[in-house]
Amino acid sequence: MTPQSPSDGVAPTGSDYSALPQFVRKSGGAVWVDPSKLPAEKAFWVFVERLFSQGARFVGLDYDAFQGLLFPTGVSKAANKEIRLASEIVVFPAVRRALYKGVRLMDRDARAEYMFEPAFLEVVYQEPVYGETDAFGETPVVGSREKTRLDPTQLDLDEFIADMWTKGVRFGIQVATVQKAIAANKADRVVVASELAPKQGHDAELHEECEGLHRDDSPMIKAGKADLRRFKNRFPQIAKGTRMMKKIPLQLGENGYKVTGDPVAPDVPKDVDLNTVSGPGTKILTLPDGEFIVAVHDGFINIDTESNQISVTEKIENKGGISAKTTGDLSLTVDEFVEHGEVQEGRTVEGKHMRFTSTVFGSLVSEGGRIEIDDNLSGGSATSPKGSVTIKKRASNARIEAVGGNIDIHYAENSSIIGTNVHIGHAINCEVIADSVRVDLAQACSVAGRCIEIATADARKGVASTVSVLVPDCADSDRKITALKTAIADLARQLELKSADLKKWNTDPDFAKFLSIRDMVRTGKVTVSPALEQNFRNMQSKHAGTLKLVEKLGQEIAAVQQSTQSKQAAIQQLQQAQASESAGLSCRIVKVVGETQARLLHTRLGVADFSGVSGNDLGKMLRDGSGTPQRIFSDDHGNVEWVYKPPT
Repeated sequence: MTPQSPSDGVAPTGSDYSALPQFVRKSGGAVWVDPSKLPAEKAFWVFVERLFSQGARFVGLDYDAFQGLLFPTGVSKAANKEIRLASEIVVFPAVRRALYKGVRLMDRDARAEYMFEPAFLEVVYQEPVYGETDAFGETPVVGSREKTRLDPTQLDLDEFIADMWTKGVRFGIQVATVQKAIAANKADRVVVASELAPKQGHDAELHEECEGLHRDDSPMIKAGKADLRRFKNRFPQIAKGTRMMKKIPLQLGENGYKVTGDPVAPDVPKDVDLNTVSGPGTKILTLPDGEFIVAVHDGFINIDTESNQISVTEKIENKGGISAKTTGDLSLTVDEFVEHGEVQEGRTVEGKHMRFTSTVFGSLVSEGGRIEIDDNLSGGSATSPKGSVTIKKRASNARIEAVGGNIDIHYAENSSIIGTNVHIGHAINCEVIADSVRVDLAQACSVAGRCIEIATADARKGVASTVSVLVPDCADSDRKITALKTAIADLARQLELKSADLKKWNTDPDFAKFLSIRDMVRTGKVTVSPALEQNFRNMQSKHAGTLKLVEKLGQEIAAVQQSTQSKQAAIQQLQQAQASESAGLSCRIVKVVGETQARLLHTRLGVADFSGVSGNDLGKMLRDGSGTPQRIFSDDHGNVEWVYKPPT
């Protein structure tokens, strides 16, 4: 018996899928899809899902075009031309669908295996029923009975694709493999679909645009001869505006797909942020031919191998000193400045990071950078707000200020020193003010700070050392707290009176009964009959005034409670601020060997109260204080271990 072929069928009429969407049309014996009319990215997917789930299939399906419309891997949709998808759309009968067995998804949906077997279609036919043989020897047909038989049939590629869709295989069917297995018509397990691996992208790269970016310690070649005394490029230099690096942008990969149609994303390529590569002295330019790192000025190239940052430094070194004859006052725009000569008295040097290898007699002003003096600061000043000042030898008759920054001095005498963190090895007759003060040996000094640590305190020439712990002046916040507490007490009295009035009205028997009935009516527990409706209205009218009064009292009580909470929160904030300002206050003097006084000094702004005060006035403020200071130590021997405890 010859195998039966699947019925081509006809286009189903009256079904949901016979009303084709606007991007699908039938013409000239074919089914066409217009990608330009797709209303949304998943519109074609939804159409296919509806078609297959409602018992229809394609005939003569172009599987490549089909996959290209579903996934951006095949037929391009950018051309906006109609695509021939299939010959027809027909019914997929249940009797034919039953020929297709389950499919196995393997390796996390990376492939699908199907067990092909010879196919048989169950056919129902009528078998005649014969009666008894008559006298003439003939056997008459007296009826029929229904019987079934299995006729060989052939699987169909279009049916296979439709059935696999409903079983979760939506991508990567190997059409040629399936056709070969169908034609073989034998039992065989075949991989019928495979995933598409993602296409990996490329990391962003940096391309060097000019030669000489790196140091070259090979000998200099001159006139064909090697000069062993000079390096070819020991300190790489570059001119302003030169392109140094070009960014080659990253290239994104393309999604792969599992056989279920789920996307498999490629690895995300690594990008290069030029902002992290471009260091001081360079800038980023976006030009028609790409992004570049360009030198901002002439200078030396520095490539930090740890951070991969490239920079052009404009470091200036001067050996002639700063004087009226050589340079006059200097206002530097460079980040780094090194002076090997002396800075003359009366001269001013303004810059950022500055280093001086000889004695400084003038004034140094840094914009939040480092001031380093390898020698002495004599009769001059060094100021660096939020920066640092380091004097490796001696500071005498000088003023050093780094509010918000650090000061480190080996030896200081007759100097005023104000900073946030100050360390002095040996200080004589100095005014030292900082949040954190550490002095190895203090003689006849006035020291003030929040956290003070002195190894040895001594007097000198009859002048005692004075140590003042800067305690926040909380008088203003205490007044605010007192006023808030008074207001809270007043609110409490108001709350008590209003609550008493509310209780009086709520406990009135007649009014309480009305409220109970009203609540039961509102909640549906009691239904007012027409006969009693007028009585209920009379009760409402009678108690309307009382009800408004009770509601007003409730609103006033809520307002009083809210105001009380707000004031309590304000008190808590003020108390927390006081605790924060007082945290860490301490004074430790390991050894007292001369007259020393330690006390508390109340200030409003801490160190900032003393910034800008002249040396003489500063000494008076620290030694005289204001009001009656609270002493914590006064003696010529012993030690101090004191930690501030806020008053309860």
